[in-house]
Amino acid sequence: MASTIKGAEIPGLFWAIELRNIIIISLSILHWLSIASIWAGDRSPVVIEEALQHVRATAEREWAWFPENAPTQRFEREFESTANAEAWTLTLRQQNVKQAWDVRLNGTSLGRLVRDENDMRVDFPVPPGSVIDGKNRLEIRQNGSDADDIRIGEVRLYPISAETRRNRAQVEISLVDPAGAPMPGRITITDQAGALIPVGAVSNHDRAVRQGVVYTLSGKVAFGVAPGQYRIVATRGFEYSLADVTIQPTAGQRITKTLVLSRQVDTRGWVACDTHVHTVTHSGHGDCTIEERMVTLAGEGIELPIATDHNKAIDYRPIAESMGADAYFTPVIGDECTTKQGHFNIFPIRPDSELPDHTQTDWKSLLADIASTPDVKVAILNHARDIHSGFRPFSPARHNRLTGERLDGKALDFNAMEIINSGAVQTETLELFHDWCGLINRGLDVTPVGCSDSHDVARFIVGQGRTYIRCDDADPGQINVADAIDAFVQGRVIVSYGLMVNLTVHDDSEPGDLVSLDPDQGDLVVTARVTGPAWTRADSIALYVCGRERFRHTVAAPPDRETAVDASVTWRLPRSECGHDLWLTAVATGPGITDPSWATALPYQPTSPSFSPTVFSSTGAIRVDGDGDGTFTSSLEYARQIVRRHAGDAAGLLNRLRSSDPSVIHHVASLLRTSADALAELESLAQGDVAKALSEARRADRMSVVAKLEGVQ
Repeated sequence: MASTIKGAEIPGLFWAIELRNIIIISLSILHWLSIASIWAGDRSPVVIEEALQHVRATAEREWAWFPENAPTQRFEREFESTANAEAWTLTLRQQNVKQAWDVRLNGTSLGRLVRDENDMRVDFPVPPGSVIDGKNRLEIRQNGSDADDIRIGEVRLYPISAETRRNRAQVEISLVDPAGAPMPGRITITDQAGALIPVGAVSNHDRAVRQGVVYTLSGKVAFGVAPGQYRIVATRGFEYSLADVTIQPTAGQRITKTLVLSRQVDTRGWVACDTHVHTVTHSGHGDCTIEERMVTLAGEGIELPIATDHNKAIDYRPIAESMGADAYFTPVIGDECTTKQGHFNIFPIRPDSELPDHTQTDWKSLLADIASTPDVKVAILNHARDIHSGFRPFSPARHNRLTGERLDGKALDFNAMEIINSGAVQTETLELFHDWCGLINRGLDVTPVGCSDSHDVARFIVGQGRTYIRCDDADPGQINVADAIDAFVQGRVIVSYGLMVNLTVHDDSEPGDLVSLDPDQGDLVVTARVTGPAWTRADSIALYVCGRERFRHTVAAPPDRETAVDASVTWRLPRSECGHDLWLTAVATGPGITDPSWATALPYQPTSPSFSPTVFSSTGAIRVDGDGDGTFTSSLEYARQIVRRHAGDAAGLLNRLRSSDPSVIHHVASLLRTSADALAELESLAQGDVAKALSEARRADRMSVVAKLEGVQ
């Protein structure tokens, strides 16, 4: 009653006070609702662009699956917003980014897109004051002129810091073997669209973290995520299964999962080696520190990593021991001798040795310098079809693939070459394999190599391309390096890039062996077997004889996605085809891997806008002593003998070539190149397979001549 009377006496003051209280209460409620919304779900973001947009800065199309003409050369959007007094977050989805692209908000740099062709979402911290009241402008443009077709979209501006947003839910993952023992591995996190997502974690002594990827050394790791639905995938390199689980964390929730990885590829007696490994710590580019490299090597199951930073000899052992990673691999000191006339990986290197002079450009002197480096037994020619410093080692202008012949006079004193480099794959996956075949036909003892050339934690996966060496691998932390390198030099290897193929002759001879045939022996019985985990596939196995495909077997699709790859085929080479020495290798191929947990990469230096990703494996050479003299005679040496024996006798020469392997005929044509009349006469008389092989040699020569005239590198 009194209040009513008082209120009646001064109604204006009463209602003013009540209104003030209502406003205070309302603002308080809104404040707490706002805080609660941060933990319950994102506060409503500003949607800058919903759809993915195709952008290309240059006229040249990078990939055929993009439209011939891009709608825009840069991404530009204007949007309305209030100013940000606190740190906010710009998020976007990017695909196929290879070059440098700058991200600018109202003229101020927020950073660059991640140089990674994988599909991913990226967070950009937006400092206070970067967003203004009213109209704002976002611009993303390429910093450079190289062809790069990309897609950008799903761009949103969240009124919350990136760190807070990434850590609103927590996930704990344990990786174990079937017996429950913890194991190193890789964890890949993608959203419902299949894009890698930002995670709330940073690298340390036990983990290596990148966009949507967390490697763990101990087998147990925790990280933050924004609320949502995600697929978590656990892997441990080529030899193990894939385990995955879908989670849907809400704000404030902690989810714990244990994922079991089992061995699916039997590699007993074969050491997993990556001969081409870098760190940003010592090579100066890429993003993987030496500490992160220890974690990724263990996580991908590499047992014999060769440290090959540019023109440096780095010993991984002290850091591996300090981190507890030394039980998982035996590191070897090596060096990528990086010159302006090619790159060579050399190892093993005695600690504190003087390295070869990488300023040399003469291969003979350089390779002699490499050979004199203390303890060095291996010199690998790296990525021979790539251009570095304007030089391509196996340019057709200076190298004849068919005969393995150097046309510029440079020495070929290396004893190994990369035939698959998973960080720099070729547009034609088997291109370097065919180059290697030419070297073997020439009589060179060159070991085929698979490697990763990885400078990164996640962009190019360490050990994705690898070389299996036939030697004792019972204790990965105590591999006998001398034995492994001896086996490597002898060619007792299998090159692996998503598959593993082996080849045996008469059930007991394997890559690197010499098979002796008795005169009365029957057919040559050859068996090829391809294996792989359930998350890869093989579609064919082929047998190559002296570098030419002789048989091909189609591998049937497995009954389900849980069945590992395991297929074999036996062929018979008639004894009548083995009257001369020959060499064998097996090749297995299959479709490339698209799952983000182990996606096969696009070509580093593509030669065509068309590309079909492929997994690949091949063996080292098995040499066959068919003529019974106790040694192996190369195609080049046979050609030399034939040319000497039939000098000036075209008819006799032609008759002898009718029973020769095409690789021998190629070398005969090469030897007769300086005698144009003799070669022309032989070509005029030749028919059938001999004429075909001579025509192949003529085309190879013509390609080199044209390349020289056009200055093709």
